[in-house]
Amino acid sequence: MQIKNILFAALLTGGFATTRAQVLPLDPAVRTGKLPNGFTYYIRHNEEPKNRVIFYLANKVGSILETDDQRGLAHFMEHMSFNGTKHFPKNELVDYLQKSGVRFGADLNAYTSFDETVYQLPIPSDKPELLQGGLQIMRDWAQDATLDPVEIDKERGVVLEEKRLGKGASERMRRVYFPMIMNHSRYADRIPIGVDTVLNNFKTATIKSFYQDWYRPNLQALIVVGDINVDEIEKDIKAKFSDLKNPANEKPRTAYTVLLTGKNQFISVTDKENRTTSAEILIKHPEEKVRTGADYRELIIRSLFNNMLSARYDEVTRQADPPYISGGAGLGNFINSLDDYSARVTAKPGELEKGLKALWRETIRAKRFGFTEPELERAKKSYLSVLEFDLKEKGKTPSNRYVNEYLQYFLKGTTAPGITEEYRLTQNDLPTISVKDVNAVCKEYIKTVDRDILITAPESEKVTLPNQSTVESWLAQVEAEPLQPYKDEMSKCRCSHINLCQVRLLKRKPTSCFTPLP
Repeated sequence: MQIKNILFAALLTGGFATTRAQVLPLDPAVRTGKLPNGFTYYIRHNEEPKNRVIFYLANKVGSILETDDQRGLAHFMEHMSFNGTKHFPKNELVDYLQKSGVRFGADLNAYTSFDETVYQLPIPSDKPELLQGGLQIMRDWAQDATLDPVEIDKERGVVLEEKRLGKGASERMRRVYFPMIMNHSRYADRIPIGVDTVLNNFKTATIKSFYQDWYRPNLQALIVVGDINVDEIEKDIKAKFSDLKNPANEKPRTAYTVLLTGKNQFISVTDKENRTTSAEILIKHPEEKVRTGADYRELIIRSLFNNMLSARYDEVTRQADPPYISGGAGLGNFINSLDDYSARVTAKPGELEKGLKALWRETIRAKRFGFTEPELERAKKSYLSVLEFDLKEKGKTPSNRYVNEYLQYFLKGTTAPGITEEYRLTQNDLPTISVKDVNAVCKEYIKTVDRDILITAPESEKVTLPNQSTVESWLAQVEAEPLQPYKDEMSKCRCSHINLCQVRLLKRKPTSCFTPLP
């Protein structure tokens, strides 16, 4: 009650409204700065675990920036960063880190996706020489890879083998349906692993051109979190990274997107090695950025929506004879500029119609009747309990969680105000969020346009799979049913159903290429 009164008073005076539109500041516990060349850094002292530090070098450089004769070279460049740099020629970097106890794959790794390339290096922080060595590795990765033609030719086979190993049923099917769900945008033609014709034949000059164009300080950030002295690390970063150079005639970093067409699309794909029959309904929306206090309130609403919808699908799955093997739906990030509402079902053999209708039925029930007050109250308690736990245990937060927050802050501008501020915002916002607010999400996201239907199945079922008109007729039949509102059985018992897994809005990225190192 006290929280409500404070909030009401703030609204009356207008003091709260002025802050909602402001961009939320970065967590004050992290030291951040930008060098004159545009290079950004984030440093935080954290002692979980003790005597360890995590370095991340983030580059706003991915496969989306490749020209036609560079397809696959963003990922190939990631590999070459481990095959010789200015201070660690050839395999010396590998030898140096192995002698220091760094495990490849488990500790040291990197990934390349459409829009970014990220290198990670966790090392002991209680050995000054190793700490300095880690910073030097980051500096070399930023702009001092040697790109020896001999090493490039050696690495071609490694990358091609990685590509071959990825050619399982999921990847083969994805290559068929990916152009459709990406609306035939540039993303459809820039899958990070690349194409054989380029990987087999590109010249050294071609990858050097990519490297010199895009590995530049105004597209890079160093994130350092661990048991370190922040002042000393900042001093070292300024000393090592200030001499990084941007190209004299730098190329503009185009922000590519997947344009929404307003059309609905359908595709069914089979593969001889695929073992299950699944259907997914994807409804795409412009991405909801989370930067201001008002944005954060909307994030909470969407998270509550996910929580309540997930609980309903959990109930269906817990039935004595559920209508499908697995099923669920929710909001998430689709790709750089898009979010989506995704409903996915894995059907029992021969029961795709039954399973898909059962999946869609709960989506339509939520859209038609919305959620109940008891559902919302349980979801709020769930949401707040997680934040309370995080706040109470903030001294035990592992460094990798902080690193991931600052990574998204740099790459996408996603707010990272820190757990104390998040808890304050949540305390202010939760009492103001009504069932009407959450039900508005149903109306906004469960729409009839920009909807893709994707069916994947074993090759043996190809002749029996439904076509687009049949599947759309199934969905229309569900929408025409005299559905009843959701019966909240949980409100009749004394237990409190809390689904912690759906408290935060899920974020996923399709086809990011995570590269395990040898």
